Amino acid sequence: MAEEFPYALFVEGKWDPETPKLKNKLTIYFQSRKSNGGDCSVQYDASDLQRAIVRFKLEEVRENVIQKPTHQIKLGKDLVTLNVYPPSGDSKDTPESKSTSKTDQTGLRSQEESPAQDESATSGELQCEEVKEELPEDSTDPAPRSAVLSNIQNMSQEFLHMLVENVLKGGSESKEFNIEFITESNCAVVTFPSRKGAEHFIMSCPGNSVVRRKNLEVSPLKTTKMVKAEDVPSGVNSDYFVLYFEKFGEVEDDVEILEDEQSAIITFCDHTAVNTVLKAQHQIKKHPIRVYPYYASLGTALYGRERPTLKLPETFIQNIDKSIWKYLQENQRSLDLLMEYMSKHWCQLDLGDTAVRISPHRSLLCQGVQTRKLLQMWKEKASAEFTSAMSKYKALEIPLQRDAWVELATEVPKILESEPVTLVLHKDQGTIIMAGLVEDVCRTANIVKNIVDTTTQRIQREIGSVTDELLMDPSIYEIIMLSGLKQNLKVIFPELDVNYHKQSQKITLYGLKQEVLESKNKILQEIVSLHQRMVELKPSILEFLCKGTREELNRNLFLSKGISASLEIKENHAWLFAKTEKSLSDSEEQLTALLCCKHLDVEDPTVLRREEWHNLVANLNITFNSKELAVVINTSDNQVEVSGFVQPVLLVQEQLSEYINNNSLITETFMTEKIIVRFIQEHKKENWFDNVKNNVNVDFKDNTISLYGPRIYVSQCKPLFEDLLSSVFCCNFKVAKPGARKSFKNKETMYIATAKNIMGCLVELADKDDLSQVADVTMEKRGVLTPDGVEIIVNKGDMCYYPVDAVVNPANEKLDFNGGLSMALSTAAGPQLQEACKKIIKKQTKLNMGDAVLTEAGGQLRCRYVIHAVGPLFDASDPQKAVRLLKKAVIKSLNLADRENCQSLAIPAISSGNYGFPLDLCADTIVAALKEFFEFMMGDTCLRKIHLIDNNVRTVEALKAAVQKVYGQRFTSQKMTSDVNSSNHQQNLNLSSSSSHGSSQSVKTNEGLTITISQCNIQDASADVVVNSISSDLALNHGAISSAIFKAAGPHLQDLLNQHAVNPAPVGAIFVTNGCNLKTSLVFHAVAPHWKGSEQKVMEDIMSKCLDEAEQRKQGSIVFPAIGTGNLGFPKSLVASLMLDSIVQYSKKNPKHVQKVMFALHPKDTETIKAFTDEFNKSFNTQSSPTSAVTQQQYKGPFSKITSPISGTYETMVGGVMLQVLNGDITIEKTDVIVNSSNDDFTMKSGVSKAVLDAAGPIVEAECKQLGAQQNQGLIMTQQGNLQCKKIIHISGKSNPAIIRQLVMQALKICVQQNFTSISFPAFGTGQGGVNAGLVADAMLDAVIDFVKQTPQSSLRLVRIVIFQAPMLADFHQSMLKREATDKQKKGTTLTKIISYAKSWFGSGDKDVKQQKGKSFVMEDKVVHAACFSICGPSQAAVHRTQQWLEKLISEEQAFQEISDAVILSLSDKDIQRIQDLQQDMDISVRMEFKSQAAAAGGSGEATIIVEGITRDVLAAASEIQTMIKRTREEVDLKKQISMTLDLVDWQYQQGGQYHSFDPQTNYFLEKALAVDAHQADITFQGQLYKVTMPDGPAVSGSNQMNIRRVDKLNVASTDSLPQEWDTMKADELFKVCPLQSGSKEYNDVLSHFRKTCNKNVIKIERIQNPGIWKNYQNNKTIMEHKNKHQNNEKRLFHGTRPDSKVHINMRGFNRSYAGLNAAAFGKGTYFALNASYSAQPTYSVPDQQGQRHMYLCRVLTGDYTVGNHSMIVPPPKTANSTDLYDTVVDNTSAPTIFVVFRDDNAYPEYLITFT
Repeated sequence: MAEEFPYALFVEGKWDPETPKLKNKLTIYFQSRKSNGGDCSVQYDASDLQRAIVRFKLEEVRENVIQKPTHQIKLGKDLVTLNVYPPSGDSKDTPESKSTSKTDQTGLRSQEESPAQDESATSGELQCEEVKEELPEDSTDPAPRSAVLSNIQNMSQEFLHMLVENVLKGGSESKEFNIEFITESNCAVVTFPSRKGAEHFIMSCPGNSVVRRKNLEVSPLKTTKMVKAEDVPSGVNSDYFVLYFEKFGEVEDDVEILEDEQSAIITFCDHTAVNTVLKAQHQIKKHPIRVYPYYASLGTALYGRERPTLKLPETFIQNIDKSIWKYLQENQRSLDLLMEYMSKHWCQLDLGDTAVRISPHRSLLCQGVQTRKLLQMWKEKASAEFTSAMSKYKALEIPLQRDAWVELATEVPKILESEPVTLVLHKDQGTIIMAGLVEDVCRTANIVKNIVDTTTQRIQREIGSVTDELLMDPSIYEIIMLSGLKQNLKVIFPELDVNYHKQSQKITLYGLKQEVLESKNKILQEIVSLHQRMVELKPSILEFLCKGTREELNRNLFLSKGISASLEIKENHAWLFAKTEKSLSDSEEQLTALLCCKHLDVEDPTVLRREEWHNLVANLNITFNSKELAVVINTSDNQVEVSGFVQPVLLVQEQLSEYINNNSLITETFMTEKIIVRFIQEHKKENWFDNVKNNVNVDFKDNTISLYGPRIYVSQCKPLFEDLLSSVFCCNFKVAKPGARKSFKNKETMYIATAKNIMGCLVELADKDDLSQVADVTMEKRGVLTPDGVEIIVNKGDMCYYPVDAVVNPANEKLDFNGGLSMALSTAAGPQLQEACKKIIKKQTKLNMGDAVLTEAGGQLRCRYVIHAVGPLFDASDPQKAVRLLKKAVIKSLNLADRENCQSLAIPAISSGNYGFPLDLCADTIVAALKEFFEFMMGDTCLRKIHLIDNNVRTVEALKAAVQKVYGQRFTSQKMTSDVNSSNHQQNLNLSSSSSHGSSQSVKTNEGLTITISQCNIQDASADVVVNSISSDLALNHGAISSAIFKAAGPHLQDLLNQHAVNPAPVGAIFVTNGCNLKTSLVFHAVAPHWKGSEQKVMEDIMSKCLDEAEQRKQGSIVFPAIGTGNLGFPKSLVASLMLDSIVQYSKKNPKHVQKVMFALHPKDTETIKAFTDEFNKSFNTQSSPTSAVTQQQYKGPFSKITSPISGTYETMVGGVMLQVLNGDITIEKTDVIVNSSNDDFTMKSGVSKAVLDAAGPIVEAECKQLGAQQNQGLIMTQQGNLQCKKIIHISGKSNPAIIRQLVMQALKICVQQNFTSISFPAFGTGQGGVNAGLVADAMLDAVIDFVKQTPQSSLRLVRIVIFQAPMLADFHQSMLKREATDKQKKGTTLTKIISYAKSWFGSGDKDVKQQKGKSFVMEDKVVHAACFSICGPSQAAVHRTQQWLEKLISEEQAFQEISDAVILSLSDKDIQRIQDLQQDMDISVRMEFKSQAAAAGGSGEATIIVEGITRDVLAAASEIQTMIKRTREEVDLKKQISMTLDLVDWQYQQGGQYHSFDPQTNYFLEKALAVDAHQADITFQGQLYKVTMPDGPAVSGSNQMNIRRVDKLNVASTDSLPQEWDTMKADELFKVCPLQSGSKEYNDVLSHFRKTCNKNVIKIERIQNPGIWKNYQNNKTIMEHKNKHQNNEKRLFHGTRPDSKVHINMRGFNRSYAGLNAAAFGKGTYFALNASYSAQPTYSVPDQQGQRHMYLCRVLTGDYTVGNHSMIVPPPKTANSTDLYDTVVDNTSAPTIFVVFRDDNAYPEYLITFT
């Protein structure tokens, strides 16, 4: 402020220091004409008491104020005299003197601190444009020029205009006047050009007849001292107006502000000021306002033609009650009173309907001064008055009973006929409404209500009796009513009529209402008092009971036996009713004894669809149900159910069972290998065809042989096919030669025919899908996984041949195998099983129900043990006991299996057959027992799979439903394999899987956890768990990983996920489903987030949740994809580091179950493979195998590739740490730690520190004060307060980049010590510190690099540098680019390049690079997928001969060819891909060898490609590869020539006044044209074709032309030290001034530095090229860097200069001899400023004759600096008695803005800026 208002004046006066707005009033006074003052600023505080300081911008203004003899100001009611005088001994306070006497100003407050700035106007905010036309002659004459005509009601403007002309009678004034109507005051103002016209008009009016007749009054309009300002912006106060209008004349203190109208009325002391104001245009705060003369006598301003028109408000509607509206229509007097009342408020009413229209009366426009306010308030006032008027009326509704309506509708109107109310009848609603005045309605309402009540009660009494009905079953009626209740009711209520209707099953009660209600209550009490019991009956028996007649059933079951009871079926349950508990028990026993249900299982459902079956069922129904229903027969697909009375049921069961057994068709299936099935079908047909003809259908399909037909015939053919299967031999082998499969396919017909005719064998080429199934028998299984990790599988199968560790036998108490499954198991096991059971019975006599014992299996059984479980007989009278015993038997079986370390157990549906256990209840009980057992064991069991097995489909479905009911999961179909190789087959099963997981790396942690990185498709991975990445919408068909897993698993996976999750799912959630068709048991679906910069914590949680979940479920292995590296946008290096670290941390927990973790990386995702491989090698100190190093870089720079995922953000990886630089607000960061840049005591309240402390809150601020007072190392850590981080680190801000680097390192170390993962920094020192942003960027980024090198393994994952000032982002970006690995750095050795290229040829296939000590190596070809063959024949010898013959034929087809050429190492990516395609398309093998002998002798080594495969394919592939090599050789030669030319010559083009280099290819082409002496050359430049005239140009394209030149680099090598952007200089030129083109990058860079602090208009910018000064400067820079031992020695600073000094500086540089010309406050040297605004002051940048000023942007070697003083001629020493001096001195070391240099060649004038 002192610089802007340098001329101070002290003011003293006897004022009250507490006077409101005293500072504002002083400002207004000294800026007004009253004080002879002008533009000024006042410094005053209440603590200054009766003294203030006024600072003026101009010295002459201050002198004018001093020369005024007296100064008086009105403060409140007092007039205070002011004494003014300048400071003693000094008339000026210039900026230069300020720098040397800074302490003199400590008592003054800055303009920024003054509260008056917001309330008082500065000179820049108040503007007016004076109108230059001269004032009229009489403009200062107080005589009026206007007349007022009053009482002009209903006069038009035309009439009044004619009247004025008539009064003037055609004089000169008759044509020069204006009339302004003032409607609201019934007057008009007539204005004349001069006062004479007005006087003439006023004098003439009384003599005019029209004026007299119309009673018009005429009076002069007195001159006003008031104006009205309109369109005033909000927030302008009274003082503001006084300050503004003071320049036009003295203003009275009070300014009336009309906020509603956005206007103000200003009163001047002199009326002449009004004319001055009206002649000017006005702006307040850059907002235009309008000013009009204001006349208090008229109560308005005069607008002339701009006068706003007054309009009536719009009509509005108020709704009233319809009944009240009717009342008003019928009562005219009430209506007239309402109209009269509303007219007082200028309202007109339209009551055409209940929506009353309220309109303003015309007279509202003529209410004088109050008109505008009345117009604004009219609607609100009218609405309130209308509501008040309507509150005097009331409408009352009275309900009527419908029975009394007719009588009351006639009687009530008669009674109210003489009353002043309106009555409205609503028959449909049953109401009457009275409307009228409140007192009338209230008075008559009581009369009406009494009449209504009396009449209603009488009519209700006349209605009397009622009829009621009660629904009752006939059996209940007989039990209750016939037992005496009916007679009792007759005694109590003799008139009551009670009747029962059998058809409707209702009791009808007729009598008085009270009697009916009491009787009904007694009946209901009797029903409630009945004893009732629900009886558990089978569904089929319930169906039988429902089909029978209820009376007949009750009679046959109970009444005929003397039992008083009744049966009722409700909601599929049977209920018994009786009056006594004994009768209830007797009826239940009778029900159980007389009814039963029998089931018949049907193997062949077609039996039930035959006509004979339907005839049999019909005949049985006729036989047993002709008189009464005795039996019901129900038929389903595979079961027949008979229910009813016991004796008929048994007879029907016997006949149906006999028919089913005699007529069922069965299927017998043999499972073996496909080739054996084909061999028997085609080569052994004569052995089986005649035996099956006409009786059995034989089906040969895939690996099964099925016999289908009647049971008797199928049983006869079964031994025949068993013998055929045991008589054949087969083997499976592979030929691992390229093209073997193709070779066989080409001659397949001949090979098969020869093998059949000569050896008698069948030869078959196996498909890939069949390889994994060779020698396996498959069967379908459906299973779910329990929370304990046990799989429950439900399957239809034969227990005798089921491949498990143990099976459960449903035994009886004596273990005598008397039928069913028990007999089948005994037969398959042989006599040893029976002997073992006899020994058990001999010891225990018999077993009890619920017991279980274990024996060894044996015989043909596929299991090791048989567990004999004794199931219970089902007793319907006590079902809970049966359930308890069945659970006991199952749990005992599980315990026995676990005791013997069994992993799998097969359980049938125990007790569901002859033991009578209901199937559904049996299944539910078994599954409940399983759940109870595994929950009790809590995972501590050997059992991993439970198989619920039965050969009956209905039983399987019941078991499946029970599992779903308990575990809530849907079943998935899978394949269960079982080895069924027979020794007779003599099969060779030495086969390998065809699926390849590509290259992989593995390592085992100290805790034993194996971690593997594998290149494979995740859907093909084999493990217990696979992790899937999904989005919140749970759709599996989105994303590469999810889509691949979904496609392989099948659509059922989506169904399972939808059952387990809620859409949308939260980010980070994990959902577990079955693996369906995948090779894994479970799938963990993880909801992954999109990368926005700080989501690494969510990813860590996902990893932790997945690993913990796998451990809890006791899974041994888990596979992860590279989550987030695809569409989610996570940096690949960050994901690799994060996921591997999570695994390492998990391993330290010593997991018990999870032993293997694999990362499945897609083979084509080379970037992700590289990221994981690099991180893997770094984490475990391993080197990748040659095969897995396909995508590795041989050089890794400090920064990875720098990307910009979103605008304003740059990110890169530094080791395992993500580094982000972005523009933003650090106070909203969500990282673990936020760093604050503060001062030494950590209380700084400006810049970043103020923003952080304000956002964090007072608690953090108090903690900073407390910790700042204690000893610290320049930084402290506090709580986060209101910020979203966990901690805040406060650092004492420094301006030295070296110190900044140390502090950043220290903050990073603290972050790691506290186990934090992320941290956010501000850009230290770039704000008030004034440090160059580029230097700060270098320091902070180097600190991060140093930290990562020193601490490669840490918790830190994310470092964010948040820059508030957006322009600085470019400096940080440039600093990042300097640390990014360059192409030159990325080049490796020749051997590395060969390996990299060779590996890229073969993609993701398995390769083996054999390399020893860098001498030579061989890269093997891709893994050859072996051709797998199956041979089946009559003997082992025939099969062996056929195998040898086939292998020999394929070997004879093989060929290979070698191609040697060094150019092989330079093949392009496209050629490499083509070679890879050739391998796939032609089924050939391509490998490469490199021999280093030639390289050791000085050559480049020998590279060889070897092609193997079928002869014709080898020749075709070799020919194409040789063509590639030839083309590549030509391309390599061309590149060498281009590179060589670029090293020697540089062809350049001129654009924008500067020369730029052509691209290398154009450079070569032009040099080639010059070499052959071509006159012209055609080139393509920037998309256009140019013709170049050789050798000196120009280059022409249409109308475009540009100069070119050729630079011989050998001749200009000596000038390489000069900047590249410099223009060419002549040899004799000492310096050159080069104008910069506006808009160029160089121009914009200089302009941006200038505009950071200075908004002056830049005319031009020129580059100063002075090679001599430049080289001296660079030499000094090198010496200073060596001396100071750091790079932060240079700054770009500004220096203002005089016009006559430019040439001297351009030629000779700066000269410190001129020190002191503009003051030397800090030393006698050359001064430079950090901010352009400082150097732009006229004192330093002196204007020339055209008003243009000049300033240099310089490169200055500031080095190490300290504070200077005016006596210094050299910098002081750095330490006492030291010869090492500081390089420069400054004004303030913590935030320097002025630098003083004592060596002229330590500054270079780089750019000259001309501005105004």
